[in-house]
Amino acid sequence: MLIPANLIRRQLLQHAAASGACLAYGVRPALALASAPVFEGKTLAQVAKALGAKSIAASADVRLNTLDYAENGAAVPVDISTSLTGVERVVLFVEKNPTPLIAVFQLSEAVDTVLTLHTKLAQTSAVYAMVITADGRALHAKKEVKVVLGSCGAVSETPDNVDAKRPTEPTRIRAQNQGDSTLVRMRMAHEMESGQRKNAVGKLVPTWHINQVSIQLNGKLIVAADWGPGVSRNPYLQFTLKKAKPGDKLSVIWRDNKGAMRTDDLLLV
Repeated sequence: MLIPANLIRRQLLQHAAASGACLAYGVRPALALASAPVFEGKTLAQVAKALGAKSIAASADVRLNTLDYAENGAAVPVDISTSLTGVERVVLFVEKNPTPLIAVFQLSEAVDTVLTLHTKLAQTSAVYAMVITADGRALHAKKEVKVVLGSCGAVSETPDNVDAKRPTEPTRIRAQNQGDSTLVRMRMAHEMESGQRKNAVGKLVPTWHINQVSIQLNGKLIVAADWGPGVSRNPYLQFTLKKAKPGDKLSVIWRDNKGAMRTDDLLLV
């Protein structure tokens, strides 16, 4: 079922109010602030349907690159790419995680459909990369990753009374010119608690994670993302700008589920 246009518009406005992101530049962050039902999906098909897809199928046009074998499931790098046109959303899904949907991205034409994100794996699991196209197709690639130590196994050092008033640390942003394109790497400082770990006295630490990310170039929204608790601690994100130039201003804005927000900027050189 396609998401109604009025619902997309309402959710987009909510996202802008939450993050300060600009509108009307080819990115429609339609999940923001209404993404909880999507993240409740336990199968890839359920998620695809919730995102408006009319069909779902495996496709060689979607490429997924990740580890065959992970010693520690706390931070597993996943590369997703496709040469397909008309891609509206890019999805990362880990089948056996407590919350399988990891992230949903929407990219403007200023960004290549090539992403790297570090994710948690609670145990050995199938990992899926999925793209949803403008004509309602959900196309995916799959890879099994064997995990020795799951992401839920470590003892958490996060206080169990964290609130939105705590100080936040800057996002580290690096940009490397590659001719006609610019490779962007960023790492956000956040504990990203999944709600599955316990502290040293055996108390379960509540869920605490970044759930919305907006990236702007010269004030224009180029990437909008909704994240679940399965993104790794101190999230690492990599993407490529197509035609950025020296002097352009890159901004990243994130918000977490406790209401904390942060904005950081980088001038490209």
